Amino acid sequence: MKNKTKKALLCVVASLWLAAGGGVRVAHADETKGGDAGADFTASPSAEGGAKVPSFWSKLRLTGYLKNETAFRVREPRSITKIRNIAYLNAQYPFSSTVKFNYAGWAYYDLAYDLFDYRTIAARSERNAQEPLVFVETLDREKDSPVAATRELYFDLFLKNLDVRVGKQYVVWGVLEGVRITDEINPLDFRELILPDLLDFRIPLWTLKMDHYRGDTAFQFLWIPDIKFNKPAPRGSEWELLQEIRDAQGNVLTKYPRSFALENSEIGLKASTNVWDTELSMSYFYTWDDYPVIFRTIDMRPSTTPLNPVLFPTYTRISMYGGTAVKQVGPVIVKGEAAYVTGKYFGLKNTVDRNGDGFLDNEGELKRDHIRWGLGLDFNVLGMDISPIFTQWVILKYDPELIQSRNDSSFSIFGRKEFPRHSATAQFLWIYLINLRESLLKPKITYQVTDKLQVGVGMDIFWGKRGFFGNPGDGASFLVAASQQRPQFFGNFNNNDRIYMEFKYSF
Repeated sequence: MKNKTKKALLCVVASLWLAAGGGVRVAHADETKGGDAGADFTASPSAEGGAKVPSFWSKLRLTGYLKNETAFRVREPRSITKIRNIAYLNAQYPFSSTVKFNYAGWAYYDLAYDLFDYRTIAARSERNAQEPLVFVETLDREKDSPVAATRELYFDLFLKNLDVRVGKQYVVWGVLEGVRITDEINPLDFRELILPDLLDFRIPLWTLKMDHYRGDTAFQFLWIPDIKFNKPAPRGSEWELLQEIRDAQGNVLTKYPRSFALENSEIGLKASTNVWDTELSMSYFYTWDDYPVIFRTIDMRPSTTPLNPVLFPTYTRISMYGGTAVKQVGPVIVKGEAAYVTGKYFGLKNTVDRNGDGFLDNEGELKRDHIRWGLGLDFNVLGMDISPIFTQWVILKYDPELIQSRNDSSFSIFGRKEFPRHSATAQFLWIYLINLRESLLKPKITYQVTDKLQVGVGMDIFWGKRGFFGNPGDGASFLVAASQQRPQFFGNFNNNDRIYMEFKYSF
Protein backbone atom coordinates (compact mmCIF):
# COMPACT_ATOMS: atom_id res chain seq x y z
CA MET A 1 0.00 0.00 0.00
CA LYS A 2 1.38 3.40 -0.94
CA ASN A 3 2.30 5.91 1.79
CA LYS A 4 -0.39 8.37 0.71
CA THR A 5 -3.04 5.68 0.92
CA LYS A 6 -1.82 4.60 4.36
CA LYS A 7 -1.94 8.18 5.62
CA ALA A 8 -5.45 8.67 4.26
CA LEU A 9 -6.65 5.47 5.92
CA LEU A 10 -5.07 6.52 9.22
CA CYS A 11 -6.79 9.90 8.99
CA VAL A 12 -10.16 8.26 8.47
CA VAL A 13 -9.61 5.87 11.39
CA ALA A 14 -8.52 8.76 13.63
CA SER A 15 -11.57 10.76 12.64
CA LEU A 16 -13.85 7.83 13.42
CA TRP A 17 -12.18 7.47 16.82
CA LEU A 18 -12.76 11.14 17.56
CA ALA A 19 -16.38 10.78 16.50
CA ALA A 20 -16.82 7.86 18.85
CA GLY A 21 -15.17 9.24 21.95
CA GLY A 22 -12.90 12.16 21.28
CA GLY A 23 -15.17 14.81 22.77
CA VAL A 24 -16.66 16.00 19.47
CA ARG A 25 -20.39 16.31 19.06
CA VAL A 26 -21.51 13.71 16.52
CA ALA A 27 -24.73 14.37 14.63
CA HIS A 28 -27.09 11.63 13.54
CA ALA A 29 -27.23 10.81 9.85
CA ASP A 30 -30.57 12.59 9.43
CA GLU A 31 -29.09 15.85 10.70
CA THR A 32 -26.63 16.32 7.88
CA LYS A 33 -29.03 18.42 5.83
CA GLY A 34 -30.99 21.40 6.96
CA GLY A 35 -31.14 23.03 10.36
CA ASP A 36 -28.77 25.46 12.00
CA ALA A 37 -25.32 23.94 11.92
CA GLY A 38 -24.30 26.10 14.83
CA ALA A 39 -27.21 25.32 17.11
CA ASP A 40 -27.49 22.97 20.08
CA PHE A 41 -23.77 22.68 20.76
CA THR A 42 -22.30 22.08 24.19
CA ALA A 43 -20.91 25.34 25.55
CA SER A 44 -17.80 25.76 27.67
CA PRO A 45 -17.27 28.28 30.50
CA SER A 46 -15.60 31.50 29.46
CA ALA A 47 -12.75 33.16 31.30
CA GLU A 48 -15.14 35.79 32.69
CA GLY A 49 -17.18 33.48 34.87
CA GLY A 50 -20.79 32.56 34.23
CA ALA A 51 -21.03 33.41 30.54
CA LYS A 52 -20.51 30.46 28.22
CA VAL A 53 -19.27 30.48 24.64
CA PRO A 54 -19.09 27.48 22.33
CA SER A 55 -15.65 25.96 21.94
CA PHE A 56 -14.10 25.22 18.57
CA TRP A 57 -14.67 21.47 18.88
CA SER A 58 -18.27 21.81 20.05
CA LYS A 59 -19.18 23.50 16.75
CA LEU A 60 -17.71 20.72 14.63
CA ARG A 61 -20.34 18.29 13.34
CA LEU A 62 -19.26 14.84 12.23
CA THR A 63 -21.44 12.27 10.50
CA GLY A 64 -20.68 9.25 8.41
CA TYR A 65 -21.08 5.53 8.04
CA LEU A 66 -19.31 2.20 8.03
CA LYS A 67 -20.46 -0.10 5.26
CA ASN A 68 -19.82 -3.58 3.92
CA GLU A 69 -20.76 -4.54 0.35
CA THR A 70 -20.49 -8.23 -0.55
CA ALA A 71 -21.37 -9.57 -4.01
CA PHE A 72 -21.57 -13.09 -5.43
CA ARG A 73 -21.62 -13.81 -9.19
CA VAL A 74 -24.27 -16.44 -9.87
CA ARG A 75 -22.94 -17.48 -13.29
CA GLU A 76 -19.76 -19.39 -14.09
CA PRO A 77 -17.20 -18.94 -12.84
CA ARG A 78 -19.24 -18.51 -9.66
CA SER A 79 -17.38 -16.53 -7.05
CA ILE A 80 -17.57 -13.88 -4.41
CA THR A 81 -16.44 -10.87 -6.43
CA LYS A 82 -16.57 -8.12 -3.81
CA ILE A 83 -16.12 -7.77 -0.05
CA ARG A 84 -15.71 -4.02 0.08
CA ASN A 85 -15.46 -2.34 3.50
CA ILE A 86 -16.06 1.41 3.43
CA ALA A 87 -15.50 4.17 5.98
CA TYR A 88 -17.16 7.46 5.04
CA LEU A 89 -16.80 10.68 7.02
CA ASN A 90 -18.49 14.06 6.63
CA ALA A 91 -17.34 17.07 8.64
CA GLN A 92 -19.17 20.41 8.76
CA TYR A 93 -17.99 23.50 10.54
CA PRO A 94 -19.84 26.86 10.72
CA PHE A 95 -17.34 29.67 11.11
CA SER A 96 -20.27 32.10 11.26
CA SER A 97 -23.81 32.45 9.98
CA THR A 98 -22.41 33.38 6.56
CA VAL A 99 -19.33 31.15 6.21
CA LYS A 100 -19.43 27.36 6.50
CA PHE A 101 -17.00 24.56 5.69
CA ASN A 102 -17.77 21.05 4.45
CA TYR A 103 -15.53 18.01 3.99
CA ALA A 104 -16.46 14.48 2.92
CA GLY A 105 -14.08 11.63 2.26
CA TRP A 106 -14.00 7.89 2.15
CA ALA A 107 -11.58 5.00 2.28
CA TYR A 108 -12.35 1.45 1.25
CA TYR A 109 -10.61 -1.88 0.96
CA ASP A 110 -11.82 -4.95 -0.90
CA LEU A 111 -11.01 -8.20 0.92
CA ALA A 112 -12.11 -10.29 -2.05
CA TYR A 113 -8.73 -9.78 -3.69
CA ASP A 114 -7.02 -11.25 -0.62
CA LEU A 115 -9.32 -14.26 -0.26
CA PHE A 116 -9.97 -15.29 -3.88
CA ASP A 117 -7.93 -15.63 -7.04
CA TYR A 118 -7.96 -12.46 -9.12
CA ARG A 119 -8.44 -14.43 -12.35
CA THR A 120 -11.62 -15.97 -10.94
CA ILE A 121 -12.99 -12.62 -9.80
CA ALA A 122 -12.32 -10.96 -13.17
CA ALA A 123 -13.39 -14.07 -15.15
CA ARG A 124 -11.27 -12.91 -18.09
CA SER A 125 -10.60 -16.42 -19.41
CA GLU A 126 -14.35 -16.90 -19.89
CA ARG A 127 -15.05 -13.39 -21.19
CA ASN A 128 -12.13 -13.61 -23.65
CA ALA A 129 -12.68 -17.25 -24.58
CA GLN A 130 -12.03 -16.43 -28.24
CA GLU A 131 -8.50 -15.26 -27.40
CA PRO A 132 -5.45 -17.50 -26.76
CA LEU A 133 -5.04 -18.11 -23.04
CA VAL A 134 -1.52 -16.66 -23.11
CA PHE A 135 -2.99 -13.41 -24.48
CA VAL A 136 -5.53 -13.19 -21.66
CA GLU A 137 -2.95 -13.98 -18.99
CA THR A 138 -0.59 -11.22 -20.15
CA LEU A 139 -3.16 -8.42 -20.16
CA ASP A 140 -2.86 -5.69 -17.54
CA ARG A 141 -4.48 -6.15 -14.12
CA GLU A 142 -5.76 -3.43 -11.86
CA LYS A 143 -7.72 -3.63 -8.62
CA ASP A 144 -10.30 -1.20 -7.32
CA SER A 145 -8.64 -1.36 -3.91
CA PRO A 146 -7.34 0.13 -1.71
CA VAL A 147 -8.83 3.58 -2.27
CA ALA A 148 -8.82 6.71 -0.13
CA ALA A 149 -10.21 9.91 -1.60
CA THR A 150 -11.69 13.28 -0.78
CA ARG A 151 -15.23 13.44 -2.14
CA GLU A 152 -16.09 17.01 -1.10
CA LEU A 153 -14.03 19.92 0.19
CA TYR A 154 -15.63 23.34 -0.10
CA PHE A 155 -16.55 26.59 1.62
CA ASP A 156 -20.01 28.17 1.51
CA LEU A 157 -20.53 31.93 1.65
CA PHE A 158 -24.11 33.13 2.24
CA LEU A 159 -24.86 36.78 1.41
CA LYS A 160 -28.15 38.62 1.06
CA ASN A 161 -28.98 37.60 -2.51
CA LEU A 162 -25.93 35.53 -3.34
CA ASP A 163 -24.65 32.10 -2.34
CA VAL A 164 -21.09 31.14 -3.24
CA ARG A 165 -19.62 27.65 -3.01
CA VAL A 166 -15.97 27.15 -3.91
CA GLY A 167 -14.06 23.88 -3.74
CA LYS A 168 -14.35 20.23 -4.70
CA GLN A 169 -18.03 19.43 -5.18
CA TYR A 170 -20.86 17.93 -7.22
CA VAL A 171 -23.33 19.98 -9.22
CA VAL A 172 -26.52 18.22 -10.30
CA TRP A 173 -28.59 19.69 -13.11
CA GLY A 174 -31.70 18.12 -14.57
CA VAL A 175 -34.93 16.79 -13.13
CA LEU A 176 -34.99 13.19 -14.42
CA GLU A 177 -33.20 11.14 -11.79
CA GLY A 178 -30.51 8.88 -13.14
CA VAL A 179 -30.72 10.32 -16.66
CA ARG A 180 -28.02 12.56 -18.16
CA ILE A 181 -29.60 15.03 -20.56
CA THR A 182 -28.72 18.43 -19.13
CA ASP A 183 -26.96 16.86 -16.14
CA GLU A 184 -23.47 16.57 -17.65
CA ILE A 185 -21.50 18.61 -15.11
CA ASN A 186 -19.58 15.83 -13.34
CA PRO A 187 -18.01 12.92 -15.24
CA LEU A 188 -18.67 9.34 -14.19
CA ASP A 189 -16.55 6.61 -12.60
CA PHE A 190 -17.42 3.27 -14.25
CA ARG A 191 -15.53 1.11 -11.72
CA GLU A 192 -18.77 -0.91 -11.36
CA LEU A 193 -20.51 0.24 -14.52
CA ILE A 194 -23.56 2.26 -13.38
CA LEU A 195 -24.41 0.01 -10.42
CA PRO A 196 -23.36 2.25 -7.45
CA ASP A 197 -25.58 4.94 -5.98
CA LEU A 198 -25.88 8.08 -8.11
CA LEU A 199 -23.45 10.26 -6.18
CA ASP A 200 -21.02 7.40 -5.60
CA PHE A 201 -20.13 7.10 -9.27
CA ARG A 202 -19.95 10.82 -9.99
CA ILE A 203 -16.47 12.33 -10.03
CA PRO A 204 -16.30 15.56 -7.98
CA LEU A 205 -14.59 18.61 -9.53
CA TRP A 206 -12.95 21.74 -8.18
CA THR A 207 -15.64 24.29 -9.00
CA LEU A 208 -16.75 27.85 -8.33
CA LYS A 209 -20.55 27.94 -8.06
CA MET A 210 -22.50 31.17 -7.54
CA ASP A 211 -26.29 31.41 -7.11
CA HIS A 212 -27.95 34.83 -7.34
CA TYR A 213 -31.61 35.23 -6.30
CA ARG A 214 -34.07 37.84 -7.59
CA GLY A 215 -37.61 37.18 -6.43
CA ASP A 216 -38.76 33.78 -7.75
CA THR A 217 -35.86 33.58 -10.18
CA ALA A 218 -32.44 32.09 -9.48
CA PHE A 219 -29.33 32.49 -11.64
CA GLN A 220 -26.43 30.07 -11.38
CA PHE A 221 -22.89 30.47 -12.68
CA LEU A 222 -20.28 27.68 -12.82
CA TRP A 223 -16.57 27.94 -13.48
CA ILE A 224 -14.76 24.60 -13.59
CA PRO A 225 -10.99 24.70 -14.16
CA ASP A 226 -10.63 21.06 -13.03
CA ILE A 227 -10.75 19.03 -16.25
CA LYS A 228 -11.54 15.34 -15.78
CA PHE A 229 -13.30 12.78 -17.95
CA ASN A 230 -15.24 9.56 -17.54
CA LYS A 231 -13.07 7.02 -15.75
CA PRO A 232 -13.16 3.45 -17.07
CA ALA A 233 -13.25 0.41 -14.81
CA PRO A 234 -9.85 -0.97 -13.75
CA ARG A 235 -8.11 -2.77 -16.61
CA GLY A 236 -8.73 -6.49 -16.39
CA SER A 237 -11.64 -6.21 -13.93
CA GLU A 238 -15.01 -7.87 -14.44
CA TRP A 239 -16.45 -4.46 -15.44
CA GLU A 240 -13.80 -3.56 -18.01
CA LEU A 241 -15.29 -2.14 -21.21
CA LEU A 242 -14.10 1.12 -22.76
CA GLN A 243 -10.44 1.69 -21.94
CA GLU A 244 -7.80 4.14 -23.03
CA ILE A 245 -6.46 3.30 -26.47
CA ARG A 246 -2.81 2.23 -26.33
CA ASP A 247 -0.16 1.36 -28.87
CA ALA A 248 1.74 -1.92 -29.07
CA GLN A 249 4.22 -0.68 -26.45
CA GLY A 250 1.42 0.14 -24.00
CA ASN A 251 1.65 3.92 -24.37
CA VAL A 252 -1.61 5.85 -24.00
CA LEU A 253 -2.55 7.48 -27.30
CA THR A 254 -5.26 9.78 -25.96
CA LYS A 255 -4.55 13.51 -26.01
CA TYR A 256 -5.69 15.17 -22.79
CA PRO A 257 -6.29 18.92 -22.38
CA ARG A 258 -4.32 20.47 -19.54
CA SER A 259 -6.30 20.85 -16.33
CA PHE A 260 -6.38 24.21 -14.49
CA ALA A 261 -5.50 26.06 -17.68
CA LEU A 262 -7.81 29.05 -18.11
CA GLU A 263 -8.46 28.38 -21.80
CA ASN A 264 -9.59 24.82 -21.00
CA SER A 265 -12.09 25.78 -18.30
CA GLU A 266 -15.72 24.72 -18.45
CA ILE A 267 -18.45 27.36 -18.03
CA GLY A 268 -22.07 26.86 -17.03
CA LEU A 269 -25.04 29.24 -16.82
CA LYS A 270 -28.51 28.39 -15.57
CA ALA A 271 -31.69 30.36 -14.83
CA SER A 272 -34.59 28.85 -12.85
CA THR A 273 -38.03 30.28 -12.18
CA ASN A 274 -41.68 29.36 -11.57
CA VAL A 275 -44.35 30.21 -14.14
CA TRP A 276 -47.98 29.07 -13.92
CA ASP A 277 -47.12 26.60 -11.17
CA THR A 278 -44.43 25.11 -13.38
CA GLU A 279 -40.77 24.94 -12.38
CA LEU A 280 -38.74 25.96 -15.41
CA SER A 281 -35.03 26.24 -16.10
CA MET A 282 -32.82 27.21 -19.02
CA SER A 283 -29.13 26.38 -19.13
CA TYR A 284 -25.94 26.59 -21.17
CA PHE A 285 -22.84 24.50 -20.60
CA TYR A 286 -19.58 24.92 -22.51
CA THR A 287 -17.72 21.75 -21.74
CA TRP A 288 -15.60 18.87 -22.96
CA ASP A 289 -17.13 15.67 -24.29
CA ASP A 290 -16.47 13.13 -21.53
CA TYR A 291 -15.74 10.46 -24.14
CA PRO A 292 -12.74 10.81 -26.50
CA VAL A 293 -13.28 11.04 -30.24
CA ILE A 294 -11.41 8.16 -31.92
CA PHE A 295 -10.00 9.85 -35.02
CA ARG A 296 -8.27 7.25 -37.18
CA THR A 297 -6.47 6.78 -40.47
CA ILE A 298 -7.27 3.57 -42.33
CA ASP A 299 -5.62 2.55 -45.59
CA MET A 300 -8.20 0.86 -47.83
CA ARG A 301 -6.15 0.84 -51.02
CA PRO A 302 -5.83 -2.57 -52.70
CA SER A 303 -2.31 -3.57 -51.78
CA THR A 304 -0.45 -6.57 -50.53
CA THR A 305 1.11 -4.42 -47.76
CA PRO A 306 -1.54 -1.99 -46.48
CA LEU A 307 -0.51 0.58 -43.92
CA ASN A 308 -1.32 -0.19 -40.31
CA PRO A 309 -4.29 1.73 -38.89
CA VAL A 310 -3.34 4.88 -37.02
CA LEU A 311 -5.46 6.01 -34.06
CA PHE A 312 -5.36 9.38 -32.33
CA PRO A 313 -8.07 9.63 -29.65
CA THR A 314 -8.77 13.26 -28.79
CA TYR A 315 -11.08 15.05 -26.37
CA THR A 316 -13.18 17.76 -28.03
CA ARG A 317 -15.36 20.68 -26.98
CA ILE A 318 -19.16 20.64 -27.08
CA SER A 319 -21.86 23.19 -26.21
CA MET A 320 -25.13 22.21 -24.54
CA TYR A 321 -28.27 24.38 -24.57
CA GLY A 322 -30.79 22.87 -22.17
CA GLY A 323 -34.14 23.30 -20.51
CA THR A 324 -36.23 21.50 -17.87
CA ALA A 325 -39.84 21.65 -16.69
CA VAL A 326 -41.70 20.15 -13.72
CA LYS A 327 -45.46 20.47 -13.20
CA GLN A 328 -48.00 18.67 -11.07
CA VAL A 329 -51.11 17.60 -12.96
CA GLY A 330 -53.59 16.19 -10.47
CA PRO A 331 -51.88 13.29 -8.63
CA VAL A 332 -49.15 13.03 -11.28
CA ILE A 333 -45.90 15.01 -11.46
CA VAL A 334 -44.75 15.51 -15.04
CA LYS A 335 -41.04 16.10 -15.69
CA GLY A 336 -39.30 16.97 -18.94
CA GLU A 337 -35.79 17.75 -20.13
CA ALA A 338 -34.31 18.69 -23.49
CA ALA A 339 -30.87 19.71 -24.74
CA TYR A 340 -29.50 20.89 -28.08
CA VAL A 341 -25.86 19.82 -28.37
CA THR A 342 -23.37 21.20 -30.87
CA GLY A 343 -19.82 20.11 -31.66
CA LYS A 344 -20.14 16.37 -30.96
CA TYR A 345 -18.50 13.81 -33.25
CA PHE A 346 -20.06 10.52 -34.33
CA GLY A 347 -18.08 7.59 -35.77
CA LEU A 348 -18.18 6.52 -39.41
CA LYS A 349 -18.09 2.91 -40.55
CA ASN A 350 -14.63 1.79 -41.53
CA THR A 351 -15.62 1.22 -45.19
CA VAL A 352 -16.46 4.84 -46.12
CA ASP A 353 -14.29 6.25 -48.94
CA ARG A 354 -16.53 8.52 -50.97
CA ASN A 355 -13.73 10.65 -52.37
CA GLY A 356 -11.88 7.59 -53.65
CA ASP A 357 -8.48 8.43 -52.18
CA GLY A 358 -8.12 5.00 -50.60
CA PHE A 359 -8.41 6.22 -47.01
CA LEU A 360 -11.30 6.39 -44.55
CA ASP A 361 -13.16 9.67 -44.99
CA ASN A 362 -13.03 12.47 -42.42
CA GLU A 363 -10.60 10.53 -40.26
CA GLY A 364 -13.49 8.28 -39.29
CA GLU A 365 -15.63 10.94 -37.56
CA LEU A 366 -18.39 13.38 -38.52
CA LYS A 367 -19.41 16.41 -36.46
CA ARG A 368 -23.17 16.57 -36.08
CA ASP A 369 -25.57 18.52 -33.87
CA HIS A 370 -28.05 16.42 -31.97
CA ILE A 371 -31.05 16.72 -29.67
CA ARG A 372 -31.53 14.90 -26.39
CA TRP A 373 -34.91 14.84 -24.71
CA GLY A 374 -36.67 12.94 -21.98
CA LEU A 375 -40.10 12.73 -20.37
CA GLY A 376 -40.86 11.28 -16.96
CA LEU A 377 -43.79 10.81 -14.57
CA ASP A 378 -44.01 10.42 -10.80
CA PHE A 379 -47.18 8.89 -9.34
CA ASN A 380 -48.39 6.48 -6.67
CA VAL A 381 -50.29 3.25 -7.24
CA LEU A 382 -51.41 1.05 -4.32
CA GLY A 383 -48.92 2.69 -2.02
CA MET A 384 -46.02 2.28 -4.47
CA ASP A 385 -44.13 5.23 -5.94
CA ILE A 386 -43.68 4.69 -9.69
CA SER A 387 -41.38 6.73 -11.98
CA PRO A 388 -41.24 5.77 -15.69
CA ILE A 389 -38.87 7.71 -17.98
CA PHE A 390 -38.45 7.71 -21.76
CA THR A 391 -35.38 9.33 -23.33
CA GLN A 392 -34.06 9.74 -26.87
CA TRP A 393 -31.11 11.09 -28.82
CA VAL A 394 -31.76 12.39 -32.36
CA ILE A 395 -28.83 13.10 -34.71
CA LEU A 396 -29.52 15.99 -37.09
CA LYS A 397 -28.36 15.94 -40.75
CA TYR A 398 -27.94 12.21 -40.35
CA ASP A 399 -25.51 10.31 -42.55
CA PRO A 400 -26.49 6.65 -43.18
CA GLU A 401 -22.81 5.64 -42.91
CA LEU A 402 -22.66 6.62 -39.24
CA ILE A 403 -22.23 3.75 -36.80
CA GLN A 404 -24.85 5.09 -34.41
CA SER A 405 -28.52 5.04 -35.36
CA ARG A 406 -30.33 8.28 -36.16
CA ASN A 407 -32.55 7.85 -33.10
CA ASP A 408 -31.23 6.20 -29.92
CA SER A 409 -33.98 5.52 -27.38
CA SER A 410 -34.21 4.09 -23.88
CA PHE A 411 -36.88 3.41 -21.28
CA SER A 412 -36.55 3.02 -17.54
CA ILE A 413 -38.94 2.56 -14.65
CA PHE A 414 -38.28 2.88 -10.94
CA GLY A 415 -40.59 1.62 -8.22
CA ARG A 416 -40.45 1.96 -4.46
CA LYS A 417 -42.77 0.74 -1.68
CA GLU A 418 -42.40 1.00 2.08
CA PHE A 419 -43.54 -1.64 4.58
CA PRO A 420 -43.58 0.25 7.92
CA ARG A 421 -44.69 -2.76 9.98
CA HIS A 422 -41.57 -4.63 8.90
CA SER A 423 -39.26 -1.59 8.79
CA ALA A 424 -38.54 -2.51 5.20
CA THR A 425 -38.41 -0.77 1.82
CA ALA A 426 -38.62 -2.64 -1.49
CA GLN A 427 -37.52 -1.07 -4.76
CA PHE A 428 -36.62 -1.97 -8.31
CA LEU A 429 -35.04 -0.29 -11.32
CA TRP A 430 -35.37 -1.56 -14.89
CA ILE A 431 -33.45 0.08 -17.73
CA TYR A 432 -34.08 -0.98 -21.32
CA LEU A 433 -31.87 0.30 -24.14
CA ILE A 434 -34.28 0.00 -27.05
CA ASN A 435 -31.88 0.24 -29.99
CA LEU A 436 -29.37 -2.18 -28.49
CA ARG A 437 -32.11 -4.52 -27.18
CA GLU A 438 -30.43 -4.96 -23.82
CA SER A 439 -31.44 -4.22 -20.27
CA LEU A 440 -30.52 -4.10 -16.59
CA LEU A 441 -32.83 -5.08 -13.71
CA LYS A 442 -32.00 -4.09 -10.12
CA PRO A 443 -34.43 -5.34 -7.42
CA LYS A 444 -33.54 -4.58 -3.81
CA ILE A 445 -35.06 -4.75 -0.33
CA THR A 446 -33.69 -2.84 2.65
CA TYR A 447 -34.40 -3.47 6.35
CA GLN A 448 -33.96 -0.73 8.94
CA VAL A 449 -32.81 -2.91 11.86
CA THR A 450 -32.23 0.06 14.18
CA ASP A 451 -32.05 3.81 13.76
CA LYS A 452 -28.42 3.40 12.77
CA LEU A 453 -28.12 -0.11 11.31
CA GLN A 454 -29.42 -0.93 7.83
CA VAL A 455 -29.28 -4.25 5.99
CA GLY A 456 -30.00 -4.64 2.29
CA VAL A 457 -30.09 -7.47 -0.23
CA GLY A 458 -30.45 -7.14 -3.99
CA MET A 459 -29.62 -8.42 -7.45
CA ASP A 460 -28.09 -7.03 -10.64
CA ILE A 461 -29.39 -8.89 -13.71
CA PHE A 462 -28.19 -8.20 -17.27
CA TRP A 463 -29.69 -9.10 -20.66
CA GLY A 464 -28.23 -8.53 -24.09
CA LYS A 465 -25.69 -9.62 -26.66
CA ARG A 466 -21.98 -9.13 -26.24
CA GLY A 467 -20.23 -6.83 -28.71
CA PHE A 468 -17.13 -4.65 -28.40
CA PHE A 469 -15.54 -2.16 -30.71
CA GLY A 470 -12.58 -4.49 -30.35
CA ASN A 471 -10.17 -5.31 -27.59
CA PRO A 472 -9.76 -2.00 -25.72
CA GLY A 473 -6.14 -2.78 -24.92
CA ASP A 474 -5.04 -3.26 -28.52
CA GLY A 475 -5.37 -0.37 -30.96
CA ALA A 476 -5.26 -2.54 -34.09
CA SER A 477 -8.08 -4.86 -33.03
CA PHE A 478 -10.19 -1.81 -32.29
CA LEU A 479 -10.79 -1.59 -36.04
CA VAL A 480 -13.22 -4.42 -36.60
CA ALA A 481 -15.49 -5.08 -39.56
CA ALA A 482 -18.04 -2.35 -40.18
CA SER A 483 -20.91 -4.81 -39.78
CA GLN A 484 -19.77 -5.38 -36.19
CA GLN A 485 -19.16 -1.76 -35.27
CA ARG A 486 -22.06 -1.49 -32.90
CA PRO A 487 -20.92 -1.13 -29.30
CA GLN A 488 -23.02 -2.94 -26.72
CA PHE A 489 -23.29 -1.80 -23.11
CA PHE A 490 -25.24 -4.03 -20.72
CA GLY A 491 -24.91 -6.98 -23.07
CA ASN A 492 -21.17 -7.18 -22.49
CA PHE A 493 -21.89 -8.14 -18.88
CA ASN A 494 -24.53 -10.77 -19.59
CA ASN A 495 -22.54 -13.26 -17.49
CA ASN A 496 -22.03 -10.88 -14.56
CA ASP A 497 -25.42 -11.42 -12.88
CA ARG A 498 -24.93 -11.20 -9.14
CA ILE A 499 -26.61 -11.08 -5.76
CA TYR A 500 -25.31 -8.79 -3.06
CA MET A 501 -25.75 -7.82 0.58
CA GLU A 502 -25.06 -4.50 2.25
CA PHE A 503 -24.57 -3.69 5.94
CA LYS A 504 -24.49 0.00 6.78
CA TYR A 505 -23.98 1.58 10.20
CA SER A 506 -24.56 5.34 10.27
CA PHE A 507 -23.38 7.67 12.99
